[in-house]
Parts: sequence; C-alpha cells; structure tokens
Amino acid sequence: MNQKEIGHFIATKRKEKNLTQEQLAEKLNVSNKTISKWETGKCLPDYSIVELLCKELEITIVELFEGKRSESMEVLDEEKYNMLLYKLQQSENKINELEHKMNHSVTTTGISFGCALAMIISYVNWNSIGWAILHGCFSWGYVIYFLIKYL
Repeated sequence: MNQKEIGHFIATKRKEKNLTQEQLAEKLNVSNKTISKWETGKCLPDYSIVELLCKELEITIVELFEGKRSESMEVLDEEKYNMLLYKLQQSENKINELEHKMNHSVTTTGISFGCALAMIISYVNWNSIGWAILHGCFSWGYVIYFLIKYL
C-alpha cells in the first residue's frame, strides 16, 4: 500500500468526476486541506470516511487501497480481505485507545476536583488545615471504595 499512489488515484478519480478539492471536501464534511493531504500522499483517509469517499468517487475500498482501478470486479481474495480487516482493527484499536485516554482524563479531573472541593469546604467550616487534609484523604478513600465495588 503506497500512500502516494493512493493519493494520486484519489486526485485522478476526483478530477474524472469534475470535482474540486473544496467540492469533494464539502461532500465528505472535511476540509479541502485534508483532501490535499490525501492527494499528496501525506496521509490516508480516516477509516470512518473511507466508505463515503469510495461512494463519491465510485470506486471500491480495495481499489482505493491498491491505488488503481481493478479491471474486473473479482471477489476479494484472502490477502485483500486480511488487509482490510487489519486496517479495520487498527482503526478500532486507535478509537478504543483514544476513548480510554479521554475517560481516564475525565475521571482524574473529577476525582481531583472532588478532593479539592472536600478540602476547601472542610477548611472553610473548621478553619483547620488538618481537618481539610483529613477530609481530602476520606474523599480519596471513598473513590477507592467506589472503584473496587463498581469497576
């Protein structure tokens, strides 16, 4: 799979359809700079947009990743199928990784905010840093209890 060949193929098919980069970008709901990056081989289309791109250019997914038009509409052989399956798994793994990072970030921020809030409320009510630290520790204890019980 050669990114430059794929990019050249995308540009050729777009021009055959008499579309500008901006028109294709509008149909795909991406920027024209994104189309330019694909066509110059700097990056590949995201998996989430590949199907729509192929539909707009009237090509198959296999043709897109091969960077050329197939002479016949043969059934996918095992190698092509495995390549597509691999790309799908790569995309799913990346999505799962990003979701995990986002969830971890939200959880960490929430826990930190909750502990800080417990300490501030405690300090305001009792004017004692000792009580504030104690309540901060209790709030972390509750978080650990929650994690053990519900996760």
